Amino acid sequence: MFSPETITFESEAGFQALFKYATVGILVINSKGNIELANPCIESLFGYSNSELIGRPVEILIPTSMQRRHVHYRNGYFENPKARPMGYGMKLFARRKDGSEFPVEISLGHYELSGEPLAVAFVTDTTEIRKIEAQLRETANEYRLIFDGIHESFMLQQIVKNESGKITDLLFLEVNPAAQKILGKSRDQIIGHLRSEFFGPLDDRLTEIIARVEQGENVSYEQYIKSIDRWFDRRFYLHKPGQLIALSIDITQNKRDEEALKRNQSILERETVVLSFLNESSTRLSRINNLHQGLDEVLLDAISLTGAEMGNVQLLDRENQALVIVAQKGFSGEFLEYFREVSATDSSACGQALHEKKQITIEDTETDVTYAGHREIAQKSGYRAVQSTPLFGLDGSPIGMISTHYQSPHVFTSQDLNKMELFARNAESFIERCVAYSELEMKIADRTSELALALEREKELGDLKSRFVSIASHEFRTPLSTILSSTSLVESYNKEGQEVNRKKHTSRIKSSVKTLTDILNDFLSLEKLELGKVEILKETLNLHQLSVDIVEDLNELLKTGQTIHVLYAGNKNVTQDKKVLRHVLSNLLSNAIKYSGEHKKIQLSLENDDNLISIEVKDEGIGIPEEDQKNLFDSFYRAKNATNIQGTGLGLNIVKRYVELLGGSISFVSLHNVGTTFTVKFPA
Repeated sequence: MFSPETITFESEAGFQALFKYATVGILVINSKGNIELANPCIESLFGYSNSELIGRPVEILIPTSMQRRHVHYRNGYFENPKARPMGYGMKLFARRKDGSEFPVEISLGHYELSGEPLAVAFVTDTTEIRKIEAQLRETANEYRLIFDGIHESFMLQQIVKNESGKITDLLFLEVNPAAQKILGKSRDQIIGHLRSEFFGPLDDRLTEIIARVEQGENVSYEQYIKSIDRWFDRRFYLHKPGQLIALSIDITQNKRDEEALKRNQSILERETVVLSFLNESSTRLSRINNLHQGLDEVLLDAISLTGAEMGNVQLLDRENQALVIVAQKGFSGEFLEYFREVSATDSSACGQALHEKKQITIEDTETDVTYAGHREIAQKSGYRAVQSTPLFGLDGSPIGMISTHYQSPHVFTSQDLNKMELFARNAESFIERCVAYSELEMKIADRTSELALALEREKELGDLKSRFVSIASHEFRTPLSTILSSTSLVESYNKEGQEVNRKKHTSRIKSSVKTLTDILNDFLSLEKLELGKVEILKETLNLHQLSVDIVEDLNELLKTGQTIHVLYAGNKNVTQDKKVLRHVLSNLLSNAIKYSGEHKKIQLSLENDDNLISIEVKDEGIGIPEEDQKNLFDSFYRAKNATNIQGTGLGLNIVKRYVELLGGSISFVSLHNVGTTFTVKFPA
């Protein structure tokens, strides 16, 4: 065994101090692997006292898992001893007395003492170093993650100059993934390469910036790189002499958004101008009620809005389903005649627009194949482009067309078409309003006419009432007087043998009552006809039998020797209003009896050919003077030769109205003191 005191050095005091106060652990081990010496630092590191270590195998300081292999390594060292680190490239651990392990670095040395080989191990606790290294690695990893993950591209570049000192290029020294993405290359494909290989030669602007950075100025500017079609916000810093750092953010989307915003602002400004124009146009049109005057205004506004030189407005003729020009500017009579009427089958722009119910544009009449059929008239009229915008009514159906024409070929943008669509809404509103206004005027005129007619009818009714009172007072007086006198006489003829006289006066009373009844019926019929309360109720009836029945009813009115002959031809069954027919026949036959003398013949002829019914009532009476014939059917009118014959002058007026309700007509032929023939015709 050895002790520090038994070892002799040239400077023993120096060794004693080194051994005792060294901040690294020192072990002296013999060839058998036993510990010969251990300095105080070893005791502190491993938790053993010196007496617990001396003479013990060095493996007590080795982790249990490594002890067996360590014996092999130790023996090998003594076979070929030399100064070297122990476990080069390996992470070494030592074992404390309490069994805990800690990282160490060990350096080995050797010497001989009294012919015996010894090994010296210098042991350093690397726990703190390992912590610091781990922290550094972690920090480096964090910085690498940040470096690799930042959105900005990072480029460290060497400034390259020529022999005269002029800046010619930049050499890549380091890039992050963001920069690699921009360049489309991997880091290995970028580092060591010149900027010009990717982006071409430096421009004057970038050369000037690099020079300013070399002077210590930090420079920012926006750069467009044409080769990759991208915009960048770039900042340049001096890293150290001859090197600069460039940080770049891709602002391409921002630039595109800005450009889009500018375009939208420009569009908005143009649309504001258009909306202002449309508002002014709408205001002007709102003050116009004349359709054609307003359409002239519509056309001028359309030409101004679109920048055209010519144009026309067409309205749809619904009956013919054709567009007709109602306003135009700049066209000759030949053009107007050529396009006088345009249907949906026409190949012109307005014809196509009418057919497809959408805007149609012809950008060049000389090259558009659909316009080939109208190319000659376009050449003569001096236009090369045309657009047609259809106008629609509230129900969605076409009502017209606005077309504008251009002297040169014209490309129509979506904005051009949109503003014409908006303008078309103005025109549609104006046209609809004018049409409604016109219809309202017509309704007012019709209503005014109706009111005037009603007033006239009211006046006529008033006149009728006055005439009725006048006639009634006259016509009622005679029958009433007859009834009164006959009633008195009947009362006096109360003895036997006076039956003939009683019967005579009773007949007179009945006749007078019938006369009064007929007068009242005429007035009631006239009132119903005036008020439009007479309805035709058709039914199937035997016209021949109806005629016979009416004649039988009238027999008691016949004068001495008067006869009525009935002639009938054709189908006896008809479909008509029975009450109306009875009134017509009764009235005509009663008049024939009334205005004919004794022993005169009356003939009633009826014919039904399945399509038309003809009725003739012919008498041999007093006839109608020629000057009275034109007024014969007027109410309350009586011929001059009939003033002494009882009547109201209403019968023929009522008959005529009834015949017209049947859809027929009435006429007559009469000769004074010869007779009269009335003819009535109406559908079967």
